[in-house]
Amino acid sequence: FFDLSGIDVSQVSVVINYDPPVTYADNPQPDCETYIHRIGRTGRFGKAGIAINLVSDDFALSVIQRIGDYFGVAIEPLDASDMDQLEAIEKDKF
Repeated sequence: FFDLSGIDVSQVSVVINYDPPVTYADNPQPDCETYIHRIGRTGRFGKAGIAINLVSDDFALSVIQRIGDYFGVAIEPLDASDMDQLEAIEKDKF
């Protein structure tokens, strides 16, 4: 287990979520505040940045979609094998 809580780095350009944050209860729900705190570490002070969510199952996909709905934004899927898509993101964000 590795936790970076409390570390403040001003030059973060990429945040990778290995799993979406959820509340730990009998019925786990998306933890939108934790999500925004995590991705808020990227692109600070007018710098470009990107957040990548690794999704391994239907539950994680559902959580990410509900977080996007909560904030009113589309969290777009990324095909890591599509080099054109990756290059377009790099040109757009950096």
